[in-house]
Amino acid sequence: MTLSKVQFWLLFIGVKIKGRIFEIGKRLYSVSLKPGSHFNPEEFAIYFDNIKEEKRDIYRELRKKSGVYMLINNINKEIYIGSSLNLTRRMASYYYYTNSDKSSNIVIIRAMKKYGLENFSLGILEFCKQDSKVCLNLEQKWLDHYKPNYNVLNVAGSSFGFKHSIETLTKLKEMLSKENHPKFGYVTSPETKKAISEGIKNFYLTNSHPKKGLKGKLSAQYGIGGNFVFCYSKTNEELIFPSINAAKQHFKVRWTYIKKNLDNKEWVTLQGEDWIIQSVPRQK
Repeated sequence: MTLSKVQFWLLFIGVKIKGRIFEIGKRLYSVSLKPGSHFNPEEFAIYFDNIKEEKRDIYRELRKKSGVYMLINNINKEIYIGSSLNLTRRMASYYYYTNSDKSSNIVIIRAMKKYGLENFSLGILEFCKQDSKVCLNLEQKWLDHYKPNYNVLNVAGSSFGFKHSIETLTKLKEMLSKENHPKFGYVTSPETKKAISEGIKNFYLTNSHPKKGLKGKLSAQYGIGGNFVFCYSKTNEELIFPSINAAKQHFKVRWTYIKKNLDNKEWVTLQGEDWIIQSVPRQK
C-alpha cells in the first residue's frame, strides 16, 4: 500500500513539473506580439488587469520578489519590459513618478501620464532569485523576443538607478554614435535658444542654487575636465591652477586670454603683474 502511494505521488509531481516546463517554453517560443493583439492572462506567472485599481494586490503579491515584468498599454497595445530585484519597489516608483507633477524623459512614464494608470496592465513574465546578472539576462531574453516599442534601448538595464557596466556603456555609445544619435543633424533655432535662455534666467530669479555666486575654488565648475595651468611671475612666485577656467577666474580675465598665452613663452600682464603661463611645471 505504501509503495503504491509513493508511486502515485511521484507520477503526479512529475506530470505537474513537466507541464509547468512546457507552459514556460510555450509562452516564450509560441507567443508573438502583433499590432492589435491581446495577451492572455494565463501566459504570465501573475497578471494584473488594472494597475491603478489593483495597487494593493500588486504590493502584496510582489512583496520581496524579483523578476521580469511586462507593462501593457491596453489602448494602443504597446508594451514595456523591465526587470527588478524588488518588484514592489519598482512599481512604487512607477506610481510615484506617474502621479508627480515633475516632467520625465522616461518613455513608459510619459505614456502612463498620457493614458492613465487605469489603462495599463502588468504581467510578470518570470520570477527569479535576487541576483542582478540573472535578472538582466532574463530581461534581455524577453527583450529580444518581444522587441517592445516602449523600451528605447534593446539592452537590458533599469532606468531607476541601475549602473551599466563598462562593456554595456561602450555598446550603447556605439549604438547611439553619429547618425544613430537622436539629435544627429538637429540644429537649434535662434528662437529656441532665446527661449531656453529666458527660461533659465526666469528660473534663477525665483529659485536659489547652492553654488550661486560662488567663485574660484568654491565654484562648481572649478577645475572640471581641465588641464593644469602653471603661472610664474618675475618675482619667482608660482601659482598652480587645475584648469584654464580656474586660472581665468583667479585673474579675472577671459578664458581665451589664458588659452592664447599658454605655452607661448612670453610675459603677459595679469592684474598689473607679468607672468609666464605654462601647461607644465617649470624645471628646477
